[in-house]
Amino acid sequence: MNKSKFFLIIFGIIVFTAIVLRLTSKEDDWICAQGEWVRHGNPSEAKPTADCPGKIIKEELPTTSETIIGGDKDEHGCLGPAGYSWCEAKQKCLRVWEEKCEIEGAIEVNNDEVIVSNIVSGQLVSSPLTVLGWAKGNWFFEANLPVKIVDEKDRIILSHFGTAQSDWMTEEMVPFKSVLEFNSGEAANGYLEISKDNPSGLSENDASFKIPVRFK
Repeated sequence: MNKSKFFLIIFGIIVFTAIVLRLTSKEDDWICAQGEWVRHGNPSEAKPTADCPGKIIKEELPTTSETIIGGDKDEHGCLGPAGYSWCEAKQKCLRVWEEKCEIEGAIEVNNDEVIVSNIVSGQLVSSPLTVLGWAKGNWFFEANLPVKIVDEKDRIILSHFGTAQSDWMTEEMVPFKSVLEFNSGEAANGYLEISKDNPSGLSENDASFKIPVRFK
């Protein structure tokens, strides 16, 4: 066999192989790769509509417009750990540093270290009376601070306490709550008195303030 015939045979084999590969390969086709149809070459057919085997379907989690803050709600549905407390005057939950709890025509009595969020000056109160507020951490001792109901002559009707609703070992404002069950007797007016707990007994550590109230 001469060289020319040999090269013709080799060339024919190459051409034949190329034609076979061209006809049998998926060069111009849609290939399923990792669950998605991928264009390979220039396929004449449209992208397949059938699911590609191995396709991962992502399940979207339900969304909610309400962001839950803090912890458990109180009996009024207020989120105390987030700073919300019940305002009896306005009949809703609010943050006392964002919106004052007050009755039209009444004067709210607070100071820089104590805030009573649900009782204002001159408010008509009855037993049981729930007192909600905030106080500096140093007003508490063992998570409590004194709360009293007194008459106009400073005679004690009830001596009780308020309990911190979060960590009181801080210089920041701490929410407290007190439920007062009392009998005002013949007294028509008096005061709600919030005091600083003073286990030292030193007069320089005393602090308190009063909110005038009316009894039903």
